[in-house]
Amino acid sequence: RLERLALAKSRAPRRDETVDGPGLARAAAATLPPDMPWLESLVVGAPLAASAPDDDLAQEVAIYNMALAAVADGKRRLDSIGEPFARPPDFYCEMVKSDAHMARVKDELIFQQKKMDAFEKRKERQHQLKYSKAVQAERLKQKAAQRKEALREARDLSKGADAARRRLLGDDDAGDPADALKGGGTPASSPRRAPSRFKKSSSRKQDAKDRKWGFGGRKRGAKRNDAKSIADMGDFRPKRGKAAGPHKRKAGAPAGGAGAAKKKRR
Repeated sequence: RLERLALAKSRAPRRDETVDGPGLARAAAATLPPDMPWLESLVVGAPLAASAPDDDLAQEVAIYNMALAAVADGKRRLDSIGEPFARPPDFYCEMVKSDAHMARVKDELIFQQKKMDAFEKRKERQHQLKYSKAVQAERLKQKAAQRKEALREARDLSKGADAARRRLLGDDDAGDPADALKGGGTPASSPRRAPSRFKKSSSRKQDAKDRKWGFGGRKRGAKRNDAKSIADMGDFRPKRGKAAGPHKRKAGAPAGGAGAAKKKRR
């Protein structure tokens, strides 16, 4: 140790550091006087417990036990000389920060905690919303698949029923479908459309419109004129909408209109 101090003293200091060699030598040589009372130094010690060097937990426990034993030794010595060491009940400690400053700090901490809680709740709500949307989309997907499967089964059943009906009627008796259509009939092999269960009920007003204007076919341009309709003058009546002759005044009626008699009386 003295050799290191001497080496530090002899070595020239660098520009970015300062080494006080004489001060280090005096601090190393300084010792406590032997007649100093223990209350001035309060130096306590404890026996070093043996522990495994590779076991960190055992070393921590040993250090804790040493500190606990040193505190017990110091308390015993203070009690023996009658020196108080516990805090009195009327002890008053003045805080470095004012109460107003600490109140502001407390309010800020409470605000930050509420902010974090609101963020966590919003994040949880968004997660729940995404989860519910995913569940709803999966449910709709399953319903669409079930509906598609039901339509496919119904179509297969309809095809099977048509095939069974054709087998029962017999393909040989049906003949040529074109010949059957020319004769006014319907080929036996052609499937007929089943009547709809949801037939719309027609009203009297609709029936009258159907009888007058027809039903089915193209509606747009049905009343448009062509060369034949323009040249047809059969329905033309020159006197339609006109009076048969000049109006004749009734006997005793004054001439000049309805208001002529009133003007004459004035």
